[in-house]
Amino acid sequence: MTSKAASLVAVLLLLIVTIPNATAVIKNESENPLVTISAEQGITFVENMNLSGQSTIPAAELVWSLVVIDSVVSTGIEDTLLLSSSTFSNVTMNDDIYDWTLSIPVNSLNCTCRFSIQSINDFTITASTVVFIGTNSQIPYIEYLPSFQTYESNELKIFEYQVITPEFEPTSNLGLTDSTSFKANICQFSGDSCITESVVVELNHSVNELGNYDVSIDKLTLDIADGNWLFEIYLRDSFLRYSNSVEMFLTFDTNPPNVTIMGATNAQEQDFMVYSTIVDDGYDSSLVALTWTITEPNGIIRSIHDYEIITDSSIGLILNQSGEWNISVLAIDSVGYFSKQSYIVIVHNIPPEISLKSSVSLDDINDNLVFDVSESWYLDASESTDTVNDINSLTYSWIIGDEIIHSGANLTNLEYDIVGQNSIILAVSDSDGATTQLTIQLQVTEVDKPTKDNNEFAAVITLLIVGLLLITLVMRLRGSDGSFNLPKWDK
Repeated sequence: MTSKAASLVAVLLLLIVTIPNATAVIKNESENPLVTISAEQGITFVENMNLSGQSTIPAAELVWSLVVIDSVVSTGIEDTLLLSSSTFSNVTMNDDIYDWTLSIPVNSLNCTCRFSIQSINDFTITASTVVFIGTNSQIPYIEYLPSFQTYESNELKIFEYQVITPEFEPTSNLGLTDSTSFKANICQFSGDSCITESVVVELNHSVNELGNYDVSIDKLTLDIADGNWLFEIYLRDSFLRYSNSVEMFLTFDTNPPNVTIMGATNAQEQDFMVYSTIVDDGYDSSLVALTWTITEPNGIIRSIHDYEIITDSSIGLILNQSGEWNISVLAIDSVGYFSKQSYIVIVHNIPPEISLKSSVSLDDINDNLVFDVSESWYLDASESTDTVNDINSLTYSWIIGDEIIHSGANLTNLEYDIVGQNSIILAVSDSDGATTQLTIQLQVTEVDKPTKDNNEFAAVITLLIVGLLLITLVMRLRGSDGSFNLPKWDK
C-alpha cells in the first residue's frame, strides 16, 4: 500500500470515529437546551447594568427583560415591565456555546428588579436573577427554597426562605426596629377563591446555619381549622420595608375522612346494583381517594370487573351469586389519614323455573296425561331455566309419594310403566338449594286381554252348541223315514 493510500485510509477512519461523536453532541445540545446568567442574586447596579451568560440557543432566538418586583403593600396588580429587547452588547460562539454580554445604562432607575432571559420559541427555557438598581426605593426580596422533607406533624409546617437585602440602607432611619418579622395574609381557600375574610398573622421564624430563614406555620398557634388555606407570606425588615410576597397553598388535616356507603341491602341474584359514598373530611374541597374491595359469597376477594362500573364516588355491581356480599371502601385523604367502611348485602337466590314438554299435545301443564302401556312416550323438563351461574347445575327428581322413581331431565316409558293413575311430583333444584316443584297427573292404561278361564268357558259353550245342532239334525232325519241310514256316496 502506498503512503498516499495509507493516508486516505487514516483520514476515513478518523471521520468514522469522529462523525458519530459530533452528531451525538449536537443531538444532546438539541435535546437539552439551556440558558444561564453568570451573576449571583442581589447584585447592585447604579450607573450601568453589566450581565453576561451562556446559551445553547442562538442569541437571535433569545429575549431579555427587566421587571420591577413590587412589595406586598403595592397597589399594582402585576409587576411593571421596564425594559425588554432581543439585542445584546456582544455575542461570541465557542464549541456551539453562545457567550452573551449585556451592558445598558440604568442611572435613572431605582428598583428591586428581576432580570430574565428566555427563548422566544419555548418560554420554559429561561433563567432569571434578582438585581438592585439605584440607591433608593428598593425592597428586600424573599425566595422560597423547596424542601422534600416530610413534616413530623400535619399541624406544624416549616418552610425555608432566602432573604436578599439591598446594599444601600434608607437615608432616613426613622421607624427602625430591632428585628425582622415574617407575616402572612391568610384565608381559607376552596376552588379558585377565598371563602373567608383575609386576616394578617405573624409567623415564627429562625435563622439556620446557612443564613436562611426557617418560617414556622403552626396550626394550633394560629388557631385555624382543618382545610385548604392560602398563605401570602412576606417579610418586614428592620427599616420597615415590606418584601415581595410568596403565595403558598397549604392543607391542614388532622382527622381521617368519614365515609358512608349507600345502596340496597337486599337484592335478587343477577341484579345490577349501584352503591355510592358520601365522604366528609371536615372541610370543603378535600381530596380523598377511594379504593373499593368486593368479597363474594364464595370467599373470593376482588376489585371491580371491567364489565362493571366505577366512578369517583360510586360503583355498579352485578350480584351473580346468592349469599352475603361484603362491599368495603378505603378512603385516604391528601395527608394520609384513612378510614374503612364495610357494607353487607344479602343476595337472595332465584329458584328454577320449570318448563315441561310431552310427547303428546299439552295445552295445560295441569292436564291429565294418559299413555298406553304399549306405546312410547316421554316427559321432558330439560328446558327449565335458572340464573346463568345455576343453570348448569340443575338436578331433576321424579317422585311418587316419598320415593324418587327417577333422576334426570326426562321421564319415559322405559323408566315408568306402572299401569294406573298416579300423582308424580317433578322437583328441580339448583346448586344454592332452591327447589321448584310441579305435580303431574299421569295415567298409564292397558287394553283388556282374554284370560284362561274365559277361553275354557267359551270352548265348552261352543261344544254344547255344536252338540245340540247335531242332535237336532239326527232327530229330523229319523222323523222323515222312520229309520236311520247313513248316507251313501255313489261311486
